[in-house]
Amino acid sequence: MIGAIVRILAAACFVLSCPIAHPARAEIDMSGVHHFRLANGLQLVVAVRPDLKLAAVNTTVDLGAIDDPPGQWGMAHLLEHVTLQGSVAIGTLNPKAEAVALDELDRAFAALDRERRKTTPDPVVLTGLERWFDEAQEAASRLAESGEMIGARLEERGAVGLNAATTTDSTHFFTWIPPDQVIIWLALEANRLRYPVLRRFYGERSIVLREVTAMTGGRTTLAERFLQDLFAGAAMAHPLAGDLAQISAIDRPAAMDYFHRFYRPENITIAIVGNVDPATVFELTEQYFAGWQPQGAHEMPRARLFQAPPLSDARSRIFATSQGPALYFAFPRLGDGARAQAVLEALAATINNPDTSPVLRRLAGEQGVATGVRAVPGYPSQKQTAIFLVQTFGRSGIAGSALERETVAALRSLADASDEDLRAGILSAELHAATQLEDVPTLASLLAFHQAVHQDWRVPFVQLDWLQHLSADDVRQAARQMFGGLTPGPAATAGR
Repeated sequence: MIGAIVRILAAACFVLSCPIAHPARAEIDMSGVHHFRLANGLQLVVAVRPDLKLAAVNTTVDLGAIDDPPGQWGMAHLLEHVTLQGSVAIGTLNPKAEAVALDELDRAFAALDRERRKTTPDPVVLTGLERWFDEAQEAASRLAESGEMIGARLEERGAVGLNAATTTDSTHFFTWIPPDQVIIWLALEANRLRYPVLRRFYGERSIVLREVTAMTGGRTTLAERFLQDLFAGAAMAHPLAGDLAQISAIDRPAAMDYFHRFYRPENITIAIVGNVDPATVFELTEQYFAGWQPQGAHEMPRARLFQAPPLSDARSRIFATSQGPALYFAFPRLGDGARAQAVLEALAATINNPDTSPVLRRLAGEQGVATGVRAVPGYPSQKQTAIFLVQTFGRSGIAGSALERETVAALRSLADASDEDLRAGILSAELHAATQLEDVPTLASLLAFHQAVHQDWRVPFVQLDWLQHLSADDVRQAARQMFGGLTPGPAATAGR
């Protein structure tokens, strides 16, 4: 059914230059999706798709970058890397000897880290400690298999595309696998989650450091600086990509402690999309996960415990960059729930659509002050009080005050935008939502994410349904409410 929606919407997008009639809607079918919960809190969502040759599988942990503990920004990203390196039993050549070697490696790093932190480290001592660390790391590596320990076992069974990702709100582990091999995937997932070893920790930490450097260059991004203005001290105000110095100081014992506190069945949802029998998959999940009963009380992820206060009015800041001024606008969201989210998605799509955006048309075309504009309806987190973010990127030589003045005028004009432009935005948001549900790995990710974070896998289906029934007036009213009272004001200006 979703495929029919995608085809209808795609066809409609080719005629956006003509008057837009709302296309006929196909009914959204959720009957093939089944939800289960184990006694220990772990959840399972199964979407039956009989025509698929491979099943898309996804393990989502309700733990993202926004949940990183103070002083350890980057912990969630680091755990994503190291938890795929096998388990106490999987990947080892000698479990007892490897455990001793890993403890020796941890001691070597601790001693090296202490010396490095001294005001005046002793070069001779440093050299000796670095040698100890390198030798300990080599000794540990000789006691484990080479190559990908989880990935290789899955690939032997026909799996493809094993990967992982850390987002603001969650961590995902996913792959494709033949339906009759889902049992192997579940067995491996249970083993690595129940009996972690965090093998190759320090090598994977170096990879994470390189990734963060590539993303941010080790500098605070403009978006992070803006969030620090808005929500100083809140979970969402820390560097979500991670802090290089803090990641460098995280050792395996600290990561293991954090893993055992938060990688728990209560925080985990598994989603499987494919030609599988839901009851059989549930029985297998119980077989491998039901005995997982972590010690200690369940802790809520940090972002849920420390909520940032909502914005009371619009806030802005202008940043000076080498390419030109960058304007960041934060607006309070207009409400919660699926309908409010659908309206905001449509409003953002109206602003973002490169072909029909009245905002871009005015700023880049008519006024010539900007090179681009971007709206994000729920930034940066779905666990926190989110904002409606609008970024405008000014042309070189344009004054920041001029960019702000024209952006305010362009946003205010959305209250009088044509039905054609607003319907184009709705259709763009609709197409994006329907395409996500049609793409099998994305569907698995959405099912797992929304069940883990919102306790409701139906959220993306419900939001698509709302998008299908929005009118141009719905989006126009939202624009009037959000931007109608907006006036150019003194935005703080800062250098790069």
